Amino acid sequence: MSDIAKQISIDKIACPLHVLALKKGLADIGDNEVLKVITGGHSVSNELAAACHSLGHEVSTANEDEDMGETVLLVRKKPGATDR
Repeated sequence: MSDIAKQISIDKIACPLHVLALKKGLADIGDNEVLKVITGGHSVSNELAAACHSLGHEVSTANEDEDMGETVLLVRKKPGATDR
């Protein structure tokens, strides 16, 4: 997954606002474009990945840096999937 259309950092956003930030990021990009999401760690990235899957989008983990407590997700917005 490449060609990143937008990047958001939600490493310091509390639950449930991180899911709302994800949805806003997805609303800002077009179908088949990629949203790069920098999260505050493994548990947050798992929640966001589950949210993306439930909305119908494709997710991959690009990088996980345990020392910095950061995980990068790449989310491809699928045509017909929801961002709401």
